[in-house]
Amino acid sequence: MAGSVENVYSRALLEIAAEDGSMKELDRELNALSEIFSANPELTDVLCAPTVTDEEKLSLIKSVFEGRVSATAFNFLCVLAEKNRCRYLRGIAQEFRNGYYEAAGIAEVTVTTVSPIKEDARERLVAKLEKKYGKTVILREKTDPSILGGMIVTCGGSMMDGSVKTRLENMHKQIKDMISV
Repeated sequence: MAGSVENVYSRALLEIAAEDGSMKELDRELNALSEIFSANPELTDVLCAPTVTDEEKLSLIKSVFEGRVSATAFNFLCVLAEKNRCRYLRGIAQEFRNGYYEAAGIAEVTVTTVSPIKEDARERLVAKLEKKYGKTVILREKTDPSILGGMIVTCGGSMMDGSVKTRLENMHKQIKDMISV
């Protein structure tokens, strides 16, 4: 949704980071903060509690984060707390990453294989994917023995399924369709 809280805040942060050249650093910080808040849900609860004053919220943020994150990330946390929006931090961080990757020409690609990819094969795969997508590729690897062989490549909303399991399922369906005719 174009007007969602996550999109509104992430777009504002992207503009700020684009102006001062801090997109990569802010992306790293937002994701670290998101992990901290996810691991400590009581922090979100306190910062969103209507019974806690803005001064108390800002004091807590200052004691925990000041000097440990950039001024932009610190000020952003203060705004989220004042607006009772801390529970949206994970989504904001994800939307920020999407915008950062788009602006930086980065594609996050997930490859699922039966076993870990060997280093030389990984390098060749990354080179092919960078050529295909025309972007710098960040490769995320998953293993899933149930695919039997081959690989499944996912990037954004697209998926290329070259797994043995899917090929066998497709052949089974074709044979079943031929028999039922």
